[in-house]
Amino acid sequence: MRAWVRWLAPIAVLALAALLRFWALGRPGTLVFDELYYVRDAISQLANGFPTVWPDDDPSMAGERATAFTSDPSNAVHPPLGKWLIGIGILVFGPESGWGWRSAAALAGVATVGIVMRLGWLMSRSLVIACLAGLLLAIDGVHVVLSRVGLLDGFLACFVALGALFVWRDQLAHAARLGGGGGGGGGGEGSAARIPIWWWRPWLIAAAVAFGAAAAVKWSGLYPLACFLVFITVRDLLARLRLREPGALWRATAQAGATALIALPTAALTYLASWTGWIVTAGGYTRAPGVPWPVSLLTYHREMLAWHSTLSAPHPYQAHPLSWPLALRPTGMYEQHWTEGCPFTECVAAVSPLPNALVTLGGVIALGALAWWAVRALWRGRQLGAVPSAAPQPALPLPFAVAAGFVLVGYLSGWLPWVATVSRSAVFQFYAVVLTPFSALALALCIGVLCRIGPGFAPGAGSGLALRPLAPEALLGRRLAACVFLAVAVAVALFFFPIWSGQPVAEWFWRAHIWLPGWN
Repeated sequence: MRAWVRWLAPIAVLALAALLRFWALGRPGTLVFDELYYVRDAISQLANGFPTVWPDDDPSMAGERATAFTSDPSNAVHPPLGKWLIGIGILVFGPESGWGWRSAAALAGVATVGIVMRLGWLMSRSLVIACLAGLLLAIDGVHVVLSRVGLLDGFLACFVALGALFVWRDQLAHAARLGGGGGGGGGGEGSAARIPIWWWRPWLIAAAVAFGAAAAVKWSGLYPLACFLVFITVRDLLARLRLREPGALWRATAQAGATALIALPTAALTYLASWTGWIVTAGGYTRAPGVPWPVSLLTYHREMLAWHSTLSAPHPYQAHPLSWPLALRPTGMYEQHWTEGCPFTECVAAVSPLPNALVTLGGVIALGALAWWAVRALWRGRQLGAVPSAAPQPALPLPFAVAAGFVLVGYLSGWLPWVATVSRSAVFQFYAVVLTPFSALALALCIGVLCRIGPGFAPGAGSGLALRPLAPEALLGRRLAACVFLAVAVAVALFFFPIWSGQPVAEWFWRAHIWLPGWN
């Protein structure tokens, strides 16, 4: 395939993602939902190095209201990095425009689509699967909306996806190290070998920086860091057991300690760096004359933790995490009705992360299929720690079970901790935006398996799937069905885009998008 053709498809996907995220980005022209807090914190943080209090809760940012903050420090209950990023757009486009508040989030959304495409390519060595993953994320309703508002969660999803990409690169390097004789003994599967403790891991350092940045946006960014470290440790243990390394458990424990010593301080330093503005100034929240900044910062974090653990105010859009995978209770972020000057009986402008039903439901089904295929592949003897071929560039560097397990870990790391620990009422559906990159990857991988797309998913390719050959007619039918599915999913995205973007529409058209009772 010509090089320019290989670039054309990813560029087209990124162009679609950018169009859905940047088109009419300044609409609506007032703060929506929690932009009231994060955008105003970003503006005052730019001016002072830390957030300060605003005189009222009016969402208008017209004229002098855009800089009407006071000098009193504000008790901002999330770390500073997300607000610094929002501030970049404000510096470029100004604080009076929605482009200023939202452009950084939109750019992060497009970047996340690119990250997911790169991760899909590295997992499958298939341009088609990579572009499928990017396309599915580009038209995901939750991700589109969270890329079009000045909230923190779009940045969180971007950093988590970036951290996952770096973890996968670390695992590819580990596989190449074993395949290239890095195990010391260099023996085959049935021989005893000794795998040295691995210290030089630049991709792991990069992953730790990304996850540290995720935690510096929201503390929930720590969940994926912890889960992927467990994933890395389990894979290392299984690789040692497969090589029959003497003392495999103890050496895997030593490697886990080395991994933690590499990743955790790096993530912690990245997190601390996000507080630089608060550290180098004297007027931030909990700062007091004569009190060292580490003591004040610890006090601040105690208050933040107390706020999050005791928040109990009911909210009409609260959504239990169990409902997140199917988006049963989307968050109404903005809604205006009017009749005067309306060409219809009644007009509505709304911003709500209503899901693209095909992408959301398809992603849930795909995650279940990945779990099944991974378990079946493991049952057939392809373990997560399987030693790859010694070839320098194998078509599929890691077995399919590894890719499936990796995607499942990414998805569950953003969901199960909330299911297990949630104790407050103000928990919202849009928190699930961090799940969307992994849902898109899962659906793209499943389409690749069903349609035999990609070098690793052909029968006998060594993916661990034990696929049976398909008759040409059956294969053509599956691929045509996949094309129809994608075409309908894109059409659904275009149908919902007015509701994702605050476009004025007729009231009956708005009603036509309320497919479930919880969507109203």
